[in-house]
Amino acid sequence: MNHPPLKVAFNATPLLSPVTGIGNYIIELGAALKASGAVDPHSFYRYRWRHEAPTPPVQAPPGGFELLNRIKPFIPIRGPIRRTAHYLGFANGLRRHHIQLYHEPNYVPLSYDVPVVITIHDLSWIGFPQAHPADRVRWLEQSLPTAIDRANAILVDSDFIRNEVLTTFGVDTDRVHTAHLGVAARFRPHTPAETAAQLKHFGLEHGRYILTVGTLEPRKNLRHMLECYALLPASLRERFPLVIAGARGWRSSGLVTQIRRINDRHVRFLGHVEGPALPHLYAGAALFAFPSLYEGFGLPPLEAMASGTPVVVSNRASLPEVVGDAGATMDPYDAAQAAGILQELLEVPAQRAAMSERGLARAARFTWQACAATTSAVYRKALEPAEPLALPAIESVGA
Repeated sequence: MNHPPLKVAFNATPLLSPVTGIGNYIIELGAALKASGAVDPHSFYRYRWRHEAPTPPVQAPPGGFELLNRIKPFIPIRGPIRRTAHYLGFANGLRRHHIQLYHEPNYVPLSYDVPVVITIHDLSWIGFPQAHPADRVRWLEQSLPTAIDRANAILVDSDFIRNEVLTTFGVDTDRVHTAHLGVAARFRPHTPAETAAQLKHFGLEHGRYILTVGTLEPRKNLRHMLECYALLPASLRERFPLVIAGARGWRSSGLVTQIRRINDRHVRFLGHVEGPALPHLYAGAALFAFPSLYEGFGLPPLEAMASGTPVVVSNRASLPEVVGDAGATMDPYDAAQAAGILQELLEVPAQRAAMSERGLARAARFTWQACAATTSAVYRKALEPAEPLALPAIESVGA
């Protein structure tokens, strides 16, 4: 049965900051929902609305709010004023645009009086509170239980997170739905000729470096990666420098200092890489390593596999669910074991080639179209709770 498109509101405020994991989720899912015809999207950017799928960059706020931004340093209660303007602008827009359902992609919704679906990407703030600013931990501790209780439906990125949400919060199983993330089409294999210009900018050669990508923060476990790399034979480090790409995150200053002080000219820190450079960086790597201690899904390994690059990931959290048997797994606390895996793969190109083929096949099973189909079915369930949820037939991505 065909349904008219749902008027769905997305809180796109995270797109006003440098786009990372949640921002990419908002962009890719919104575009896929729009393309499917199932959703008529309306996006909210802190103080204003656009009748569109969420997308950066956005224009500056209207003149009235530009004036507020100029004078707010001189207003003692600027925080409450800003939050009030934010919430009122959102609530008014829901009514003005006749929104049928609100999807909050970043855990805790704003004020609302329509059915709401929330996405919980992970519970790292519970298991790894030291990996987050204290105010964010307090915010989630205080706000997320209420958000869960009030939500008409809850989306999660992996079965691992679904089980965590069910166990931690005692939610009914029929309210929590896994919608595996997808991989964008720009992540694909590239020839050395295609990557040459971008890699030259970084001083790299196609097939001649190890790559790791992720925000620099404690749970990404990059210190472990540095320890593993230091254990590799000097000949391999000479041939395959370690390249770290990622924006600085919470408590990253010490790690950045450590990277810069390492007495190894083969360790390179690129900082945040975006735009066309990132797909070329993935596709040109000999190997992708991802030692994270905790991920709700883990897009970087999926993006690397879609780029034809063999991957080695931590054996923790959702990463084995995403990678399956297409990549190798390592103990994120055993540097010697992990170094052994890296060394074998670097020394045996045939193993890397076989892993690359498995990774390409695995990545092809994760699409934003499939994520959008599951998500739109959850929207319908949230609006019609009496009807049984009939998710679309999607090929299993289990290991």
